[in-house]
Amino acid sequence: MLRAVVANLPDMIYAKDAESRFLLANKAAANNAGTISIANLRGKTDFDFFPHELAAEFFEDERKVLLSGQPQVSKEEYIQEPNGQTRCILTTKVPLFDAAGNTIGIVGIGRNITKLKGVEAELKRARDELAFKADHDSLTSLLNRGAILEMLSRELARSARENGRTTILLGDLDLFKNVNDKFGHPVGDEVLIETASRLVKTVRPYDLVGRFGGEEFLVVLPGCAAPDALARASQLREAIAASPIPTAAGLIPMTISIGVLIAQEWGKPTSEEVLREVDAALYASKAAGRNCCTVAAPPALPLRA
Repeated sequence: MLRAVVANLPDMIYAKDAESRFLLANKAAANNAGTISIANLRGKTDFDFFPHELAAEFFEDERKVLLSGQPQVSKEEYIQEPNGQTRCILTTKVPLFDAAGNTIGIVGIGRNITKLKGVEAELKRARDELAFKADHDSLTSLLNRGAILEMLSRELARSARENGRTTILLGDLDLFKNVNDKFGHPVGDEVLIETASRLVKTVRPYDLVGRFGGEEFLVVLPGCAAPDALARASQLREAIAASPIPTAAGLIPMTISIGVLIAQEWGKPTSEEVLREVDAALYASKAAGRNCCTVAAPPALPLRA
């Protein structure tokens, strides 16, 4: 009865001697090794059935179990199929003792968890996608308003704590409403997507870019002090104005007006104070004729010491 149970289990069960040669195995173990006959396994090792590098890994694991007398529990082993797919086996190997307590081999149990790993991967992708959607704008894939405001608060707090330098930019596409009115919102969406792409390509990898409103973009530049702030803002402005944006309606020239605020020049401002002042600087750029950058001038005394 025990032989019948072991033989028909879907899990792989096998025993090996001290040289990692198969002593016995069930049908599932034989199939895993690529042979339909259990008799074909006896006296052979994994080197007879698997690529040398993979067989050497199996052999090393079994040597550790033999020498330590300790089991190896639930290790994932990955086997490359001839068709290019990968099979994942969850394996436990335990020492096999004789009556005197000497280690004479190992007993292995394996379970094919390839489908389970596939389900786990799908669940992870779904969780990652949900997490991304929670704090990213669905159109431009930039940080959404809530996320960029949270990042702004964190960066201001960190900068104040470490006496760092942070610059905040607020940009607004010039006359964007005309694009929607003339060409329709789908073309306007194309303009927003390309604008977001150009902004991301122009900033540093650790800078933060978010879609603040309809055609407004908030950019947080950690470690950017006064001497570089206006130059960095100008780079972003030029990235938008440098060439017309390709759309389904043809090439559309676009410009952006930007407000610039260097946080440390304002003492230790809150995010609300920063947004109010950088917004005022943005509209100063609009009033000056658009397609320019304006630095928010701090008051004689800082907002907060």
